[in-house]
Amino acid sequence: MRVHMENELHHPLEAPANPGEALHAEPAVPEDQKAAPSSVHRQRERLIRWAGLLLLFAGLLSLFWLCPVMGDDWFREELGRNLHSLSDLMDKVIAGWCTYNGRILGNILAYSAGGRKVLRELMRALFTLGTVCVAGRLAGFRSLWGTLLAAAALLALPKEMFCQIYPWAAGFFNYVPPVLFLFTALWLIRAVFTEEPLPENPIRGAAVFLLGFSGQLFIENNTLYAVWAGLVLLVWYAFRRRMLSPTLVSFFLGTVLGALLLFASPSYGLIWSSGGGYETGLGGGLSGLWSTVQGNQEEVLRYLIAGCPVLYLSLTALGLVWFARSARRWPDWTAAAVLLLGCVYFAANRGASLGPWATPLAVLLWGLALGVGCWRWLPKGAGRNSALFFWASSVVAAFPLLFVLPIGPRCLYLSYVFLLLTAGCLLSSLPLERLPKAAVCVSASLLAAAVLGYYLYLFLPIHSLELERDAALERAMAAGKTEVTLPAYPHGDYLWDGDSVKVGFRYYYHTPGDLTVQYVPADQWNSEG
Repeated sequence: MRVHMENELHHPLEAPANPGEALHAEPAVPEDQKAAPSSVHRQRERLIRWAGLLLLFAGLLSLFWLCPVMGDDWFREELGRNLHSLSDLMDKVIAGWCTYNGRILGNILAYSAGGRKVLRELMRALFTLGTVCVAGRLAGFRSLWGTLLAAAALLALPKEMFCQIYPWAAGFFNYVPPVLFLFTALWLIRAVFTEEPLPENPIRGAAVFLLGFSGQLFIENNTLYAVWAGLVLLVWYAFRRRMLSPTLVSFFLGTVLGALLLFASPSYGLIWSSGGGYETGLGGGLSGLWSTVQGNQEEVLRYLIAGCPVLYLSLTALGLVWFARSARRWPDWTAAAVLLLGCVYFAANRGASLGPWATPLAVLLWGLALGVGCWRWLPKGAGRNSALFFWASSVVAAFPLLFVLPIGPRCLYLSYVFLLLTAGCLLSSLPLERLPKAAVCVSASLLAAAVLGYYLYLFLPIHSLELERDAALERAMAAGKTEVTLPAYPHGDYLWDGDSVKVGFRYYYHTPGDLTVQYVPADQWNSEG
């Protein structure tokens, strides 16, 4: 059941509940006069929505503007400054596909944004806003407050994941755009979840093909997931409707062709043999592969759910609300108890493990309880179908990460967002129309403003210090110095390799690295003048 936070209008021909009310009924109003207030109301709602989206975009743009250049971004800064035409860009991308990785679109976005701050921050703000809007729709919200709630949730990532997704441009352009492409395609084929006939037309088919194909040219585990999703949705719809959907066939073909182009990169030959920057463990046979799984499972499970309080607290609370609203038998009591105990375990240990199998077992049982709850407690329809699909998607997107090294929290971003969508489906399926609309809107607005405001508070001094560091580097090079000392950033745990020696890719005399950079605490640097 989808909830619409709109006032319902009584049908003009509906009989009054109390026959005596007819004696005091107001005179009939002409149809043209009746339509006017409704039209004004819709225009006001549209105006408020656009104003809210513009304010959200301004807040996101301000946040990204304050993010400093860090880590690998320094390489892309210098690379971007030396790209003067489209042919220069494509030469670099093709060279990267042949030697480094197959992430064609991710590299195109990152390279073209390098050295162009206005373009970089506009793209980051637009991609983030688009992801927020589509995620809110997929979760079942159609109003502005649902979009603001989605914005707060998507920004409130664990600190370790946040610093690798939003402030770090190289991470952003490889992880956020493919999520937007995938979610947009899922929105266009949402009739699969509502079990209604999917509208078929060439434009929709071409759109989902291009979205499916483009979204595959970024990150490998996302690519594998999208192929799975395209196949599952195609088979699911064919089973329910007893027919193949040309639109779903187009989406699936797009994901397959995109995956083939990505993995056709010669660089993956080194990965399979464990001879490149990334390894699968296959070089050591099954024992090597199992060793990789053992080494990765803690980080995968931590950033899948165990170390993500926004996820396990919200999903547990919403699951228990639905448990309380449903008929309760022993499977329901069992699922509710496991949800609660798992949540307590995650909170008490903060994602750490009490033993080699404690956290895997807790995540497995908690995840199964969540799936059982979605199946048994949600009413049949789009809400339950979507919640179950997103719940399964989070696991499928994370599964390939068990078999490759190295990985980081950023790799679990897609799974994290899928679990947020699961929570959104649980929330939007509740009878929220009984809540005061104004209070709900104000609460969502304050929550989004609080999350954005918190990050702006953190990154404002970081940006100020970035300007000072850049000026110090320019002065040192003008004086011909070969060594320079810079102040370390405040709130460095919100930055991925913020105090990086890779700044030498941008500031050098003849070859990168001929200017040595070291960092000291900001108070020591200030005292040294």
